[in-house]
Amino acid sequence: LVLTFGVSLILVELSKIIWSTTPYSWTEMFGVRENFFMLFEQRFSTYRLFVIGMGFVLIIVIGLLLKRTRLGIIIRAGVEDREMVQSLGINVRAVFTLVFTLGCAVAAFGGAIAAPFLGASPSLANTYLLTAIAAVVLGGMGSYFGTAIASLMVGMAVAVAQDAAIGTPFSVLPSIVPMLLLILVLLLRPSGLFGSSR
Repeated sequence: LVLTFGVSLILVELSKIIWSTTPYSWTEMFGVRENFFMLFEQRFSTYRLFVIGMGFVLIIVIGLLLKRTRLGIIIRAGVEDREMVQSLGINVRAVFTLVFTLGCAVAAFGGAIAAPFLGASPSLANTYLLTAIAAVVLGGMGSYFGTAIASLMVGMAVAVAQDAAIGTPFSVLPSIVPMLLLILVLLLRPSGLFGSSR
């Protein structure tokens, strides 16, 4: 984790050197992005609905990968008992490297999907790093289902906090909500919502 964080800092600094620190906004207009729909007398962007839909598609696809494929079985077995899986002649290090690569690809895909309404900047990843860590720990280390549920909980909590903080002196509230939620849950259940207590 520390090595990954260190490498990410190096990559962020390299991106600043190559593309400068100026944030880039999305200027190209296309159908899904510029369309709107009405819900509860509020105007919502169709693109945000598309982003939510893609999120659910990713949750389902990754869940099926872990539960229904040979690779998924190897991943889950490797997490539970690495030595046993290695004794069967499976290169667990190579499998985990592949998982890390797939995780990076999914993160990059998420950034590409979000860029049309968030824009792109060197600090974009750090904006969501704390939220992502909170979701993983909240759901329970090693529990994919728990992380999926916790990510929805954290997202909703941050959205409510952002709405509540508008026009108040508590503009930092959305930033600290994930940690407050994390502390509350871990006080009640140290292993996370769906984590194993062993």
